[in-house]
Amino acid sequence: MAFVVRSGRLAGPLRNYLRPIAIGNRCISTSKKKDETAVVTEKIPSHKVTHDIDVAAASARKKWMTYGFTTQDETEDVALAHLFSLFGITLCIVIGSLAYMYGPDHALRDWSQREAYLLVREREAKGLPLLDPNYVDESTVVLPSEEDLGAYEIII
Repeated sequence: MAFVVRSGRLAGPLRNYLRPIAIGNRCISTSKKKDETAVVTEKIPSHKVTHDIDVAAASARKKWMTYGFTTQDETEDVALAHLFSLFGITLCIVIGSLAYMYGPDHALRDWSQREAYLLVREREAKGLPLLDPNYVDESTVVLPSEEDLGAYEIII
């Protein structure tokens, strides 16, 4: 989420680089093209049409490049490639991100909150207040004298 916010801040400076230079220019040629018509002078034979389709289909089969799953059957190779791509994306990205998000806290980011809950349960079980008003013993606290403070105002 932080990346989306940071990328939004970069949109302003990058806008000038991504904008085309000539926005208002329209390059339209209005010249008359009387002499630029294409004419086919050869006759197209009509009896070779089915033979040409068969040759094109055979050449397409010869040009097949395998994905590496099988070298005998093109449809099986393509199906396996798509299947492995689907499962690879599903397992790696979706399930991997779910395991990362809902997995244990290895970096101990939430340690303080868990420790606080444990201390609250412990104090409630013993019947103690959640926060002790005398957390630090008053006899161990050393405060400066009135002479050391001088003219400083003390705000409590």
